[in-house]
Amino acid sequence: MLVTRIRTRYPSVLLMADIATVDEAVTAQALGFDCVGTTLYGYTAQTVGHALPDDDCQFLKAVLAAVTVPVVAEGNVDTPERAARCLALGAHMVVVGGAITRPQQITERFMAAIDAQSTDRA
Repeated sequence: MLVTRIRTRYPSVLLMADIATVDEAVTAQALGFDCVGTTLYGYTAQTVGHALPDDDCQFLKAVLAAVTVPVVAEGNVDTPERAARCLALGAHMVVVGGAITRPQQITERFMAAIDAQSTDRA
């Protein structure tokens, strides 16, 4: 098994499984991964069209209920409020990625909010 081979060769390395479904999270835990990340949710054929924050983070809640290993909330966590919500639900940590590393998208979000405010005042 790959996890066993990696642990034998690199005993101090933590292993994280990127998952898209609750079943994958359960399988990853059974295989011996140290933690799971919701990285792939919304990016696979089975989960396309979904995002981690949907329905008050319903997918994250389901993963947290299904496994005992730490869960890393990742994917579309694009506001401080969403990050805080993931942590409040029990995520071990949050990856914000593009929310802080893509200046063009950040600027577009600011401009859209400003434009909406300007339109509301008209």
